[in-house]
Amino acid sequence: MRTVAFDYVIVGGGAAGCVLAARLAIESNRSVVLLERGRQDINRWIHIPATFFKAIESQDADVVVSDPDRSLGGRPFPVPQGNVLGGGSSVNGMIYMRGQHQDYDDWADLHGCTGWRFDDVLPVFKRQEANTRLTDPYHGKAGKLIVADPSAPHPLTATIVEAAQSAGLPETDDFNGERQDGAGWYQVTASEGQRQSSATCFLRPELDRENLTVLTNHLACRIRIENRRAVAVEALDEAGLEVLIEARCEIVLTAGSFHSPKLLMLSGIGPRDELQRHGIEIVHEADEVGRNLQDHVGAPVTRRLIGAKGLHGADRGFSAVRHGIDFFGFRRGLLTSNLLEAGACVDTQGSGRPDVQFNFAPFAPDRPGKPPLPFHAVQIHPTTMRPKSHGRLGLKSRDAADAPKFSSRVLSEENDLDTLRRGVRMAREIFDQSQLRAIVGEEIWPGPMVQSAIGSNTLDDAIREQARTIFHPAGTCRMGPSESSVVDPYLRVNGVDGLRVSDCSVMPALVSGNTNAPTMMIADRAADFILNER
Repeated sequence: MRTVAFDYVIVGGGAAGCVLAARLAIESNRSVVLLERGRQDINRWIHIPATFFKAIESQDADVVVSDPDRSLGGRPFPVPQGNVLGGGSSVNGMIYMRGQHQDYDDWADLHGCTGWRFDDVLPVFKRQEANTRLTDPYHGKAGKLIVADPSAPHPLTATIVEAAQSAGLPETDDFNGERQDGAGWYQVTASEGQRQSSATCFLRPELDRENLTVLTNHLACRIRIENRRAVAVEALDEAGLEVLIEARCEIVLTAGSFHSPKLLMLSGIGPRDELQRHGIEIVHEADEVGRNLQDHVGAPVTRRLIGAKGLHGADRGFSAVRHGIDFFGFRRGLLTSNLLEAGACVDTQGSGRPDVQFNFAPFAPDRPGKPPLPFHAVQIHPTTMRPKSHGRLGLKSRDAADAPKFSSRVLSEENDLDTLRRGVRMAREIFDQSQLRAIVGEEIWPGPMVQSAIGSNTLDDAIREQARTIFHPAGTCRMGPSESSVVDPYLRVNGVDGLRVSDCSVMPALVSGNTNAPTMMIADRAADFILNER
């Protein structure tokens, strides 16, 4: 087995890993290695904003599929994940949303995560951000992450925004400001026709540093632990040969909510029953590893377009040629757009906080696992913001190449099903506004025969059939104040020295919004802790 050594070993080159590796390389005189199981972000579909759906269907993403989920009528719940440098930030829809102020206050007040209140994390968000428009106390201008307004707003999306406001939703021009609620245009991590991924913004400018090494196509198999200290990562290189990567200072897992807990369990840190089932020697019994899995779940209301055109067929024939000329010749037009340009955050139950996020889309995929709809259609997509349903991860085998085994249970709590019921009702109300009535035809889903009135069992069945991931799995290495938590508030793994986790898996509760920005914030805070030897 070949052996190499570095001061810091970071496992997972996704949104978090790129931030952390770059920061440690810049601000310490230590050597840093970043391991990524996928390849370099060379896929052209990654960098063109409008082709993110092609990137997520390429080899640069893989799908973790749950066991049959009883809360979905026995249907499995597939969750695509980035498998490329930049991770989710290289294949996602590029919406920049941090979550609500109270999310982070709750991390501290309800979950005991001292130092993670909104006032603690806001300065980190601001120092990362290079906002092209906003300059108020909630935004930064001098950071590395370019955050911009949509570059090619679609007329149909503008019509949905107007209809949402006609339905009584307030207008907003900033979902990351003092308040989150309202309907309006998102800000996005795309600018001048270029996706602004974690790899592009944070890692790539530092690749010439002598103390930074990036190893793609390297599969981390196990953390070697001696005398209760993490000392090395056992991995397979691009040729499938074994390599031992020693860590003189620390190992940090940034492999995401599926692969960070999987690697802990393969290394002997996890629930006793799970480790014994696979014959893994127990290093530290940690029942919480793999538990607390949460995800935002959506059920998009879909209507056929009759008086307007959406994006159906835009990637074929003459339309594709025209869009290609606009993009490659002039950096303008549809391909510069992230397509998911606008939405709304709505308090549907009078709690004082938005509980449903709506994404507005001038296109409409069919049900999960089905091909795209063969006609022009539009979606208003309600999603849960603070799900109560929790799943659990385990191991399929001791083979690190296997995806984890997981039980999703995404609608096991009545509260989540009821949230989507309210979301569907609101989406239908928006579609009923005059701006949209003139251009939409039949309802494709839930369909005219499905009632959304309170007490409608047919709506529940339709939601279970339609429910899908919003690509935000989190919580499986829960942060907390007690030894039963997977990591402490400094992101150190309990029971083992020299090991941290720094990605969305540490969230004690899922944030109310997209997870890309919070994941990068968590990684930046990990760098603070490491550099200050906390």
